[in-house]
This record gives sequence, C-alpha cells and structure tokens, in this order.
Amino acid sequence: MGKAIVIGISIFVIILAILAGLLYYSYTQIDVTLTDVNYISIEWAEFSWEVLINLGLNILAGNWLDAAFDLVEAINLDLEFTLYNGGLLPVYIPELTYDLFVNDVNVGKGFSPVNLTINPGQTREISVMQNFQKNSLAPTVKKIVASDGVMILKVSGTAHFKMWFLDIPIPFESTKSISIKDEIRKKLDSEIQRLQPETAETAESIVQSFVEGLDGNVQDLELRLSGDYLVDKTYRVGPGSYTFVGFEKDCSFNLQGGFIANAILGDDIYVYVVDEDNFQNYDDGQKFSSSYDSGKVEYDIFDLNLAPGKYYIIISNQYSLFSTKTVQLEAATSCR
Repeated sequence: MGKAIVIGISIFVIILAILAGLLYYSYTQIDVTLTDVNYISIEWAEFSWEVLINLGLNILAGNWLDAAFDLVEAINLDLEFTLYNGGLLPVYIPELTYDLFVNDVNVGKGFSPVNLTINPGQTREISVMQNFQKNSLAPTVKKIVASDGVMILKVSGTAHFKMWFLDIPIPFESTKSISIKDEIRKKLDSEIQRLQPETAETAESIVQSFVEGLDGNVQDLELRLSGDYLVDKTYRVGPGSYTFVGFEKDCSFNLQGGFIANAILGDDIYVYVVDEDNFQNYDDGQKFSSSYDSGKVEYDIFDLNLAPGKYYIIISNQYSLFSTKTVQLEAATSCR
C-alpha cells in the first residue's frame, strides 16, 4: 500500500514537472514585436493668412519644420504588433500595456485590449491607433526637427498572457522609425493654395502690411537702366524649382539689372548670372561658378562687365520646400 502511494506521488511529481517544463518552455517562446508604424493623420490648428504670416516670420528666424510644429495639435500613427506563440500550449492575451518613447523621450503610456487566443505555432497581428497630443510631444520636438522630421518610436512594456489559471507578464521592447516631414510640408503647401483664391484681397492687404512693417523692404522695382532692355518681367517660381533668362552678345558688354522677391512665407530668392558651361553645371546639380551671386536675399541690383558669349540669369527657389516666390526682374545690356 505504501509502495503504491509512493509510486502515485512520483507519477504526480513527474506529471507536474512535465507540465511545469511545458509551461516554462511556452513562456520563453512567446514573442511580442512592434513590426511597423504607419502614418494616419496630423491634427492641425486652424489655418488663416494671419497664421501663415506668423509662421513665415518664425521660419525667417529658424528651421521651417520647427516653426511648423506650432500648428500641429496631434499626430496619429498606426502601430502594428505581431504576437507569436512558439510554445506547446495555447495562450490567451487580454491586453498590452507599454511606455512610449519618441526620439528617446518618454511621451506617455499606451494600452490596447487584445482578447485573443493564440495556439501553438500561430502568429497573430493587431493594429493600434496611437494618438500623440501636442503637450506630450513638446519635450521631443527639437529632437524630431534635428532628425529631419523622423520620429523614432520605441515601445517598452508588458503583454499579459493567461495560461490556465496563471497570469503571466511578458516584457517586450521594440523600436521603429517614421518620417512626418513630407506630410507637414504637403499640408502647408495645400493650405497656402487653398487660402489664396478664397481670400485674395485679404491676403494682399496682409502681405502689404507685412512688407511695409519690415524696415528696408523695397515694395517694387523702379530701375532706370541704360542700354537695351533685356527683360522687365515678373516670374512665379515654385518651391524646389528655378527659371532663367538666356541671352547672347557678340561684344564685350555691360549688364545692369535688379530684382525683388515677394512671398507669403519668406521674401527671399537666389539670383545668379552664369555663362553657358556653368549653366549646364547648375542644371546638372554640379558645382558651378558665377559672374554674380546674390545670396539668399529679398532684393538686389547688379552691374557687371562681361566678355562676349552666351549667358543666363538664373532665378532660383530650389532651397524652398513649400513657398512660391513672385520675382520681378529687370535687366539691360550695352556694348562697351
């Protein structure tokens, strides 16, 4: 009788050890990973010409992306988690809880109900919409700007698994990156285009007041140039683009001229005078030399003595990400 009890206890212990081993093995084979982060939307403050003008003033004082974050109320991202059960026992997952870090700054906590049973060898995916409010992002905005609009998102938390009568916490940590720079730029550009036709008169009044309020700003060109007029025209130069005026002289000549730029966001432009070879270099994005380089300015005048040949006056807005520039250009030539 005593021997039977001992055998029974031994069998029970063996079964318990097997179950414990299965439980431990299953515990070590459960994996939670943040596999992807997708952009959903950005919640914005209300746009108006006054808001865009203020943004323009801030841009002139610093980084455009930094200034644009003043208009961001919240950012919504889709977090995609992959849950994998590589063990030998089915597990039930009621929820995920985690801390959120953006560019190494803690911005709050996240929570997602899961309510899934994952069988051995099975992989399940869940999608969580995560809302980042402006006040929580404030401490990390400078780091997002410094990384050129890239949000480096890290989740560090716990997945709660239930196996039989046990509640087993499984720690996890994953990092993914997403860039929001293009989305911010597209929104600003679309708002500028949307507001322009609807409030043209109001916009013109605001722009006029803005220009008059800046000491030293010239509002219009009134140049009296000597020689034959080459150009007296106003150009609209879109963001990231340039336009040019080409001409050819068979004598040594004098080139006089000037320009003024106007825009809702930043009254500045680059103007170059180059020969044919250097125009090709510029067009190809290569290093080039110029007879005249204005730098990034609102207005300037030039007076150049040039040798015979073919030349180009380039009006470049290639540095701008979303602001179209209206540029008035006058130039005249005379043989020497």
